[in-house]
Order: sequence, then structure tokens, then C-alpha cells
Amino acid sequence: MERAYVVEMSLFPIGASAREARAADAPKARTAEEAAARVGGPVFLASEELPESFATPEAAEAAIPDLYGDGRFELIWRDNAWRAALRYWRPAPPAPVARSVEAAVKRPLGAARTPEEARAILEAPAELATETLPQSYATRARLMARWGALVNVGLAEMTEREGRLAVAIHYWRPIVSPARAPQLAPAERHELAERIAAPLKGAAPQSPLDIGLFERVAPENPDIVLAEEGDGRFRGD
Repeated sequence: MERAYVVEMSLFPIGASAREARAADAPKARTAEEAAARVGGPVFLASEELPESFATPEAAEAAIPDLYGDGRFELIWRDNAWRAALRYWRPAPPAPVARSVEAAVKRPLGAARTPEEARAILEAPAELATETLPQSYATRARLMARWGALVNVGLAEMTEREGRLAVAIHYWRPIVSPARAPQLAPAERHELAERIAAPLKGAAPQSPLDIGLFERVAPENPDIVLAEEGDGRFRGD
């Protein structure tokens, strides 16, 4: 008879710091989704070195009974001493609020930590989404040079796509009902009003009306008009 083995995922504590995560009553979660639901916003798995140092691994285990138990701790050797690092879910900074992932990284409407804060900005129900940007990178160094600040605080994560690396962004977006078009946020209404009020301007000044569509002024003499067909030179009035 075959036996089925199930590998249980580690249960990591949730806290704003390692000290808070080490508290006996700290909430715990197995996945980022579970942790995000507990705190009401995006989280990331942090690894923080504890201040204590130990002469031997046995001394570290005596001080931290769960050192080898469930994957929360990692024993490391640094500066001629044994130290322990704690893995825990840390709340990320406020995530951008936008209607698309491109807008989230270029021009967000604001930032929010909870669905309630995002809803106040959008004036509509909001959800935390994760979307991958179209750009891809050959190496981790190239990706981190552009997105390292967001990756390090949990607002972005690296993903693999067709043998290359890409970045996925966490942001708040409106929950759109199929039967109802999304409403504009206050910042969007203000920008739209400014665009409507602004006078229309062409890319270049309009040519004088006495010059035809297929004619232009000669650069060496403004009194000479050049036609695009034939030799076309004649003197203006």
C-alpha cells in the first residue's frame, strides 16, 4: 500500500518588526495572501537578524527552542559568533492606487494600506492586485537596478517569463462590476477638467493663409514661395 506524504508549509508570524513578530500572541500565516488578509494590505517575507549572539549552536538552540523546528529561524555564522535570523511577514508600505499596473508605477492616484483607504481615493470598492509589467530583463542585477526599491519593501516581486525575469507590481485597483462603468476618481476628474479647459494648440504655428497646402517659404528669402511640384519658384507679392 502506497503512502501519501504531505509537506506542510511553514507558519510565519506577522509583525512590523522582528521584536513584534517574536511575541507569543503574534498572528501567523502560511502564505502572503493569508497574511495580507490578516493585516488588510500587502506584506512581504522579511528575514531579520536577531541581536543576540552565541558561542555555539547548542547555546543558540537553548535560547531559541524552535530554532530548528518550523523554518522560522535560520542559524548563521558571522563575526566569529553564531546568530539567528527570523523570517516573518512584514506589512509593506502603502501600495499605489491606480486603474492599471502601468499607471501604478508611472502616475498613481495615491497610496493606501487598506481597502478602505484605497476606496476613499477611488470613490469605489478596491482590491489588491498583482500584475506583471511587459518589460523583461536578462539578469537579476538589471531588474534590481530599476525596481530594487519596490522589491525590497514588498511592493514588487520578481517573476520568470519565457526564460527571462520580469517584475510584478502590487497595487490597489477598483473592483468593476460588468454591468456598470467605473467612476472617475477626484484626481482624474480634476485632470480631465484641466484638459477640457486648456486651449487647443497645434504642434507648430499655422502657416500664412496665402501659402498653399503644397507650398512653403524659401529659407533664403521669405518673399519666395516654393511649390512641391515642378521647379515651382515664383516671386510673391
